[in-house]
Amino acid sequence: MTLEQVRYQALVVSPSERFMQEISSLLRERHFHTDHVTNAGEARRVLTEKSYDFVIVNAPLSDEFGSHLCIDVTDHVGTLAVIFAPSDVYEDIMQRTVSYGVFVIRKPSSQQTIIQALSLLISAREMLRSVEKKAGKAEDKLQEIRIVNKAKWFLIDNEDMSESDAHRYIEQQAMAAGITKRQAAQIVIDRYL
Repeated sequence: MTLEQVRYQALVVSPSERFMQEISSLLRERHFHTDHVTNAGEARRVLTEKSYDFVIVNAPLSDEFGSHLCIDVTDHVGTLAVIFAPSDVYEDIMQRTVSYGVFVIRKPSSQQTIIQALSLLISAREMLRSVEKKAGKAEDKLQEIRIVNKAKWFLIDNEDMSESDAHRYIEQQAMAAGITKRQAAQIVIDRYL
């Protein structure tokens, strides 16, 4: 999959119409679909209805500065939070949010700096996507192990099999039926429930 095939979802939170237009233009050029809101309250409401790859905050907002919103956003799996912070509070915002994984960009920023930051954010999102995929595979494997172990215990308790005999039985049933061990184990579990 090339980056041209990926369509990123971004929520831009800014009280400034000019900022929204400029950042949205840059995002569209990089295969982003953007939604816009003007304050943290609206952003939180929208985030309950839809998931985003990125939440981009132009601080300060009208109802809060924006750093708490970014910290809250990091609880959403797969969403990266970015805050554009004024130069005079940049260091303070960086100190408060960096441990949560919030990306902080000093403003004012040149268009080139923003483009470079977007490239880094896309790289971070793709790395996160890869980690999520691996975690999903690991969770699937753990679930398979749990199901097979449960089936083995049913066989040990009800058929007086040893653990190795129960394991072999499940493998043989899977091969004979042309199904996975997980499916064979589930058939055993269903038989005894």
